Amino acid sequence: MKNDFRSCPSPADGRGIFISFLLVIVLVIGLGGDVSATDSWRTQREAFQIAEQSLQAGTSLDYAALRGYPLYPYLRYRDLSRRLTEFPTVEVRDFLQTYSDTPLANRLRNAWLRQLASARRWDDYLRDAVPGRDPTFECWRRQALLNTGQSEAALRDFATLWRRGSSLPSACDPVIAVWQTEGNPTSELRWQRFALAMTAGEMGLARFLRADMSATDQELADAWLAVADDPTLVLDATRFKASDPRVPTILADGLSRWRRRDALAALAALDALKTRDPSLAPHLAIEERLLALWIASDYHPSALARLAALPETVVDQDVREWRIRVCLRQGDWPAALHWLDRLPPEERDSPRWQYWRARALESLGQIEPAQSIYRRIANQRDYYGFLAADRLGVSYTMTNTPLSVSPTELDALLARSPGLQRARELYILGREWEADAEWRQATQAFDPAMLKQAARLAHRWEWYHQAIITIARAEHWDDLELRFPLAYHDEVVANAKADAMDPAWIYAVIRQESAFRADARSPVGALGLMQMMPATGQQIARDLQDTVDTPNLRQPETNIRYGAHYLRRMLERLQNNPTLATAAYNAGPNKVMQWLPADHPVPADVWAETIPYRETRAYVQRVMEYAAVYRHLLGLEGDPKTTLGARMKPVLPPEPDRQAG
Repeated sequence: MKNDFRSCPSPADGRGIFISFLLVIVLVIGLGGDVSATDSWRTQREAFQIAEQSLQAGTSLDYAALRGYPLYPYLRYRDLSRRLTEFPTVEVRDFLQTYSDTPLANRLRNAWLRQLASARRWDDYLRDAVPGRDPTFECWRRQALLNTGQSEAALRDFATLWRRGSSLPSACDPVIAVWQTEGNPTSELRWQRFALAMTAGEMGLARFLRADMSATDQELADAWLAVADDPTLVLDATRFKASDPRVPTILADGLSRWRRRDALAALAALDALKTRDPSLAPHLAIEERLLALWIASDYHPSALARLAALPETVVDQDVREWRIRVCLRQGDWPAALHWLDRLPPEERDSPRWQYWRARALESLGQIEPAQSIYRRIANQRDYYGFLAADRLGVSYTMTNTPLSVSPTELDALLARSPGLQRARELYILGREWEADAEWRQATQAFDPAMLKQAARLAHRWEWYHQAIITIARAEHWDDLELRFPLAYHDEVVANAKADAMDPAWIYAVIRQESAFRADARSPVGALGLMQMMPATGQQIARDLQDTVDTPNLRQPETNIRYGAHYLRRMLERLQNNPTLATAAYNAGPNKVMQWLPADHPVPADVWAETIPYRETRAYVQRVMEYAAVYRHLLGLEGDPKTTLGARMKPVLPPEPDRQAG
C-alpha cells in the first residue's frame, strides 16, 4: 500500500475561493515565506491549488507570495495562457527565458505562436519562432517570411516539406500558392509525392495529386489506383509499359496489398512476374523478403525454402532468425544447427542463440558441449539464463547489487534541482504526466552517477515506474529493489491466493504491462497497473458480481483483482498453461489458439521462440523472466511449481471441439 506521501487536502470549492486564497497567503507570509525545506511546502501546496483553480476560473490574483514555491511557474503559465489575446509580449518572452528549463516553456511558446499567427503578427512570430517544429509551425514561419518581404528564404527547400505522403496543414496553403507561381511542383515532384501517398495508403491525397498530372502520368496513376483496389491486376501486363522505371514500384505495392489478403497467392504472382520478366527480380526482392517472412510466421511448409532462396541483398537479421525459428518449430535440429552456424558472430554469441545452439546439440546427443554452453549462460539473470539453469537442474543466478546512496546525498540532489522539486510536487498532487515531463527535462543531462541517485530518489517517493525508467537509463541492472519493486504487496498476494495463482506471475505481468504506473493508459485504451481494457473490466465485474456499472480500473486494488482474475480465465481456457495464458494476455486468446501446433506437442521454449508477433514473443519472454526474479524476491524458491521449467509446459494441439476458437 502507498503511504500518505501523495495525500493533501482538496482545493476549496468555488464559494469564497478568493477569500480562502487570501487567508492561505496570510498563513504563508506568517511563515516568513520560508520554502527552502520541502517539509514546509504543505501549506504552499494548498495555496497553489487554490490559486491555480482561481486562475482557471478567470480570477485575477496576486500570487507573488508563492514565488518561492517550486510550482510557481505553473501559476505564471496559467496566468499568461489566459491573457495571450492581450499580447503580453514582454511577459511571455520573460517567461520563455526565465523558465526555459521547464516543459512549460515549450507549451507556452506553442500557444503564443498560434496566437501570433492568428493575429498575423509576423514580425513577432519570427522573433519568437524556433526551427525544427512540426509542419504547421514551419509553414507559419514561412508565411511570416513572405509577409516581411523575405520570399526567397520563405520558399527555400520548400519542396522537401511538400514532398510527403500525408496532407499538409492549411497553414501551408499561402506558401504553396506563392510556390506554385514559380512553376512548382514539377511533374517529377508530383509523381514522387503521389507515390509516397499511395504507399502510405493516403488514397484521398493520391487522387487529389493525380488531378494535376500530365495525361501520361495520369494514365499510370490510374493503373496504380486500380491495382490498389484489385491487387491481382499486377499480372495484367497491358496496364504497364515495361520500359517505365516507375512500374516496379507499382508492382511491389500491389504485391504488398495482395500479401495482406492472401500471402500464398501473392507469392505465386511474384513468381509469375519474375518468370515473365527476369529483370524485375531485383526490384521485387524486398517484397519477396516480406512474403517469405509472412509465410514463415504462419508456419507454412515452404517457408524455409523461400527464406533460404532470398538474394543476399535482402537477407537481414529477421531473415536469419526466422530460418532458425522455422527449423525449431519443425523439430529439425540439424537444420537449426546449420543456420545457427551461419549467424554473424555478434548474433551467434547472444544468449538467445547460444541457448538454442545448446538445445540443438543436446537434441542431437552431444550432451557435454550442450551442457558447457548451458553452464556459461546460466550465470546470467535473464530468460535464457534461467532456461539454461533449468536444463542443468541448478539454481538461478540472482545478482543483486543495491545502490549505495545516503539520504543526505538524495536530499542534496533534490535541493539543487528545481526540476526535480517541481516533479516531486506534481507527483504529490497526482499530476503524474506533468511530473514525468519535468523529470525527463531535469534529468536529461544527468550523468550515470546522478541518474542512479535520481532513481533512488524516485523509489523513495514510491514513484516506482520512474525509478525503473531512470535506473535503466543509468544502465545499472543489478539493483533488484529498484528494478523490481514489491509495491501493492498485500493486494497482489491476496488476489493471487483468491484465484489460486502464483503471486510472482502477477507481479511479472504488472512489471511488464505498466512498470507500476497506476494511471497508465495505452493507445488502445487499456488502463491501470495490469492494463485492463474497459470492456474486459465490465465482463469481469459481472463474473465477480461486483455491483458497479463501470469499474474504476485506475484504482490499484480493483485493477489487480480484475487482472488476476483475467489471468485465471486465460489459464483455464488455454490448457492450464502459463506460457499460453501469458501470450493471451498480450495478443488475445483467439490469436493464441491460431498459433497452437496442428498435430503434435511442442516444447514451450520452442513455442515461445516461434510466436509470430515480435511484440508478443518478447512479452512472453520478459514476463517469464520477471516471474523468476519475483519468485526470488518473494521467497518462493523452495516451491518447484514456480520454476520457469514448471511454468513452461509443453504446448498441445487444440482439442477437436475448440479448433475454431
